[in-house]
Amino acid sequence: MRIPPKLESKVMDPEDVFKKILKNKKSIAFGGMGGQSVPKIIPLIFKEHPQYFKGIQVYSGGGMTKSFDDAMRNIEISRRFYYLSDKKSRDDVNNGKTMMMDYSVYKYSKLLSLNSMDKIDVAVLEATEVNSKGIILSLSVDATPALCNASKKIIIEINRSKPVLTGLHDITDINSVREHQFKKIISRIGKRELRINQNKIAAIIYSDGSEESAASYGKPPEEINSIAENIWSMLDEKIKFKNTMPVQVGAGSIASSLIDKSPFNDLKIWCEIAPARWTEYIGHKIKYISASAIYTLQGEEVYTKKFMENYLDYSGNIVLRPNYITNSPEIISGLGVIVLQQAIEIDIFGSANVSHIRENIYNGVGGSIDFCSSGKYVAIVMPSTAMNGKISRIVPMLSCVDIPRMLVDFVVTEIGIADLRWKDPRERAVEIIKNCVHPNFKDSLLRYMNYLNAGHLPYNINEIIKWNKN
Repeated sequence: MRIPPKLESKVMDPEDVFKKILKNKKSIAFGGMGGQSVPKIIPLIFKEHPQYFKGIQVYSGGGMTKSFDDAMRNIEISRRFYYLSDKKSRDDVNNGKTMMMDYSVYKYSKLLSLNSMDKIDVAVLEATEVNSKGIILSLSVDATPALCNASKKIIIEINRSKPVLTGLHDITDINSVREHQFKKIISRIGKRELRINQNKIAAIIYSDGSEESAASYGKPPEEINSIAENIWSMLDEKIKFKNTMPVQVGAGSIASSLIDKSPFNDLKIWCEIAPARWTEYIGHKIKYISASAIYTLQGEEVYTKKFMENYLDYSGNIVLRPNYITNSPEIISGLGVIVLQQAIEIDIFGSANVSHIRENIYNGVGGSIDFCSSGKYVAIVMPSTAMNGKISRIVPMLSCVDIPRMLVDFVVTEIGIADLRWKDPRERAVEIIKNCVHPNFKDSLLRYMNYLNAGHLPYNINEIIKWNKN
């Protein structure tokens, strides 16, 4: 049954959950991150009864799945917190139909813990078991503990297609995080289960749904091999990297492919989310992984299935934690994590935009500022161009600055490596243009430098307008 006898009366079918708990509710939270462990049954209720959820506020643990977004497509959502995964939700935000609270991962969980808002009506989460001590979660912990604490009621989907993942998690309260120090990234400071007031459990539903690939991430860029080679060269030559140094490799297709090219063994990964295919490297290229979720990229579902079937084999090497631990600036700083951060674009001084395309939001800032503000070294890694080489990702000025230049030590593209340490803005611009800009755009950016006004952070707005028109 996967639940204790005293909770058997809480088992319901979806229609009863709708009628008795969800109907006309004004706010709801869903666990899940990177498309992993997103509830699979409850979202269908919203698809079937959209007229009862007009103006609802939707909270999530992170990026969701295509099925989730499809189920919520016809809901009139007034506010979204805090990350977007599909075109429809982006369009609703950018057209002003839905308000979007774009917090960093750590800030989001911290605000939830401060009780600075009205309680969320219902939190929905996926689990593999409920026992007398608490809830054994699935392959994502994300912001679920904070969402449960901030909610009046909790609905649990028990996914019977997964094994009971006892021992995979390390969960502690956000207010206890500062009391602990991690001597090793695999050190455990909390409990194996999510402990809540079980009187808050309003319903339990059984699910047999399989995992989907993360909706937010595409295929690796064609330049991935050159980018990876330059990243590992930067680590080796510029900072004399050793495998005792924890590294955060970001999320998405570049991160997933990067380990393939690593010349190092026994890497120690401290990150927000980790692709399932990395589990194949445990014991040689990777020694430890501490993350908030194990996610699946398209075409890599076999790795997720294999990991779940053999998860006990990894119990000494992989641990999943709440994202207020993985993204805690204090812990990231204390561990000396080396941060490899992807971006949509950067300016010539090294500031980065990770969330918007011009004025329109794409996904959200995510955990980028958590890691970049606290990492020992920070490198922005990305292809030098977009749209099949038609536009440069390195531009004179950004429409949105998520990561300010003073936090960035290196920029890495398939073209090369820019070392920005101990350089003023003009020197940084020359270093980036010389080493990281695609040849098709290098001359035009060098010409732009000739038109710069005086000042410590110079710009020429007329030339920037010309650049954007071209």
